[in-house]
Amino acid sequence: MLRSLLVMCCAYFAHAGLVSAQDSQSTLKVLSFNLRYLNPGDTGIHSWEVRRDLVANVIKKNAPDVLGIQEGLRPMLDDLDNRLSGYAEVGCGRADGKTEGEASAIFVRTDRFTIQESGTFWLSDTPDVVGSKSWGNRVVRICTWVRLLDRQAGKFFYFFNTHLDHEAQLARENGIKLILQRIADCKFPGPFILTGDFNAEPENPIHQIIRENPLAPFDVWKTLNPDTPESESGTFHGFEGNTDGNRIDYIYASNDIEGLQSAILHDSENGIYPSDHYPVSAILKFKAEN
Repeated sequence: MLRSLLVMCCAYFAHAGLVSAQDSQSTLKVLSFNLRYLNPGDTGIHSWEVRRDLVANVIKKNAPDVLGIQEGLRPMLDDLDNRLSGYAEVGCGRADGKTEGEASAIFVRTDRFTIQESGTFWLSDTPDVVGSKSWGNRVVRICTWVRLLDRQAGKFFYFFNTHLDHEAQLARENGIKLILQRIADCKFPGPFILTGDFNAEPENPIHQIIRENPLAPFDVWKTLNPDTPESESGTFHGFEGNTDGNRIDYIYASNDIEGLQSAILHDSENGIYPSDHYPVSAILKFKAEN
C-alpha cells in the first residue's frame, strides 16, 4: 500500500513538473519601449549618450523575449546591439527602407525563436512604397512585423510594432485600420501581438476601431489592471517622472493569447530616466488549443 502511494505521489509530482515546464515554455515576456529619438536639443541627463546605458539596463532587467522599439534611429539601435546579447534585430529606417530615419525595430531572442518571415510597410495609401505617407501626416509612419517560430512552445505567432502619427487623427485611424487588415491578410493566420506608441489616449476612437474589428485584440495592460485609474497610468512623462501623463503606449494581443501580468515601468537611476516614455511590459501565454 505504501509503495502504491509512493508511486502515485511520484507520478503526481512528475506530472506537475511537466505541466510547470510546459507553462514556462508557452509564456512570453514582451516589452514596448519608445526610446526618445536623437534630438539635438536633448542635452545633459536627457542626451542619448547618458541614457543609452539606462535603456539597456531596463531591457536586461526585464529580459523580454520580444521587444518592440519606437523612435529608434540607426546609431541608437547600434548602441543597443552592442549592449544586448542574444537578440536579433528586425526592421528598417522609415525614410529609405534601409538605415535612414526612425525604425519601429523588433528585437527577438535568438535562443528561443526562429524568424520565419518579416517585413515593413508604410502607413499610407501605398503601403509598399518606401517613404510614402497619406492622410494628412507630415511624418512618414511605418509598421514592422515578424513571424516567429517559438521553438520551446512549438508554435508560431506574429509580432507587429508601430508608431502612429502624433498630429493627424485620420492618419492614426487609417493607420490602425491598415495594420489590422495586414494582420487579417497574413498567409498563415495565427496568434499575434501588436505593440507601439499609438499617440492616442484610451478614449481615442482608434481603440474602438480595434475593439470592433473582427480580430478583436485586447489591451493587455488595461485588461489586467482594470482598477488602476487612467489618471495614474501615464506612459508619456517628458522626462518629468510623473504618472499622470497620457497613456499612449500599448501592448495588444489576440484572443488566443492570455495576459498574465502587465506593468508600466518607472525605472530611473539617480533621477535620470531612460526615456521620456515609460516602457510597458507584459507576460503572455498561448491558450491551450481545443
